[in-house]
Amino acid sequence: MEILIMGGGVVGVTTAYQLLKDGHQVTVIDRHPPGTGGASYGNAGLIATGHSI
Repeated sequence: MEILIMGGGVVGVTTAYQLLKDGHQVTVIDRHPPGTGGASYGNAGLIATGHSI
């Protein structure tokens, strides 16, 4: 299956990683260049329990 993930924060990248391990074709897009911040950065780099899948 081809999957597009919008958002390259910690949740998007972790989801992409798991989907790749499961054999899917995954593309991740993000509006910001890699490592420049965003939701994960704005959350002080912490993962909240609301991020659980």
